[in-house]
Amino acid sequence: MTRTPHRLTAVALTGLLALGIPALAGCGNVAENAIEQAAGDAIGGDVELSDGGLTVTNSDGTQMQLGENMSVPDNWPSGLPTYDGGSLVSVVVEGDGSTVNAVWTTEEAAEDAAATYGAALESAGYTAGTTSNMAGMANTEYTGGEFTVNVTALDADGTTTLMVNAEKQRSGRAWEP
Repeated sequence: MTRTPHRLTAVALTGLLALGIPALAGCGNVAENAIEQAAGDAIGGDVELSDGGLTVTNSDGTQMQLGENMSVPDNWPSGLPTYDGGSLVSVVVEGDGSTVNAVWTTEEAAEDAAATYGAALESAGYTAGTTSNMAGMANTEYTGGEFTVNVTALDADGTTTLMVNAEKQRSGRAWEP
């Protein structure tokens, strides 16, 4: 899927707008519907505001969610585990399932969060590859299953951010459209 800087900017601004003005979303359906319609028109997709955040779905089925305690979208690949130890705050799943990017926050230490998610990946048939741990950051690449998965956990001020980036494999390498 080819993305233009304009479309990415519109998505980013929509997310910031929706998260920055929760009072407007709470004003009732009229204000919420107006925001959703304007944002949807700007990006060429469907926008839904909720108490917890924002969901954007474009015409090819790609879904982006921003907020607190989000749930993985319906198009989350069944062979890719989720992280059960924290709050999902951002997720993007390409419509064709070829790319997944998710961010959780947790109170677990970075190395522990990375190990917890790594164990879930290994249970799903993935194998750990290159690993690095330094200065409050843990990073490991996993292969196997359907995806090449990069797991990064970073401690900052007592909160850990766990980032999962997965690309579908085809013939032993990352999937290419």
